[in-house]
Amino acid sequence: MTSTVVAETYDVTMLGVRDNVPADAGNGEVAARKELTAADAEARLEVLRADRAQRASRAAEARAEAVRPKFVLPTRGRLSSCFCQRWGTMHWGIDIAAPMFTPILAVADAVVITAGPASGYGNLVELQHEDGTVSIYGHMETIEVTAGDIVSAGDLIAKVGSRGFSTGPHLHLEIYPDGPTGNRVDPQKWLADRGIAV
Repeated sequence: MTSTVVAETYDVTMLGVRDNVPADAGNGEVAARKELTAADAEARLEVLRADRAQRASRAAEARAEAVRPKFVLPTRGRLSSCFCQRWGTMHWGIDIAAPMFTPILAVADAVVITAGPASGYGNLVELQHEDGTVSIYGHMETIEVTAGDIVSAGDLIAKVGSRGFSTGPHLHLEIYPDGPTGNRVDPQKWLADRGIAV
């Protein structure tokens, strides 16, 4: 006789049948039934809810990471000097003229390897990027990071100034694709290759 027939014949619920029918362990012996208390069940459900929330958080982070800009323009302003010969010498970066205290941003994710005074640069910030490229920012009025800081593309690192060998407020930007001892390349082209127009 099945449990359903038993329930119908004796007018009891299936739960009542379950509670009164011993379980067969498969070897002719009656197996002890394992049950959770209500408190234990709630605790396990809390684990389930926490896991679901964690997975949702990871999914949200993945979506945010997918749309986050990987490269940005370091500051808003006017290109005032190119990567070119200037006054008989090579100018190894670009200058972007901007008002004093205009925010200067990290061009890409990086770690800050230098931040502070630096001779002709006045103030200097040097960032090491994940692919080995180093970007250098000069002449800032204020520096907003310290060596060892981790920054993301678009994070504030400094503010425009006119310190060092400078004729007016601007950002001087240099790019070293092979690290600080390698050759410098045109930052305007480097940014353009990554979809950023100066």
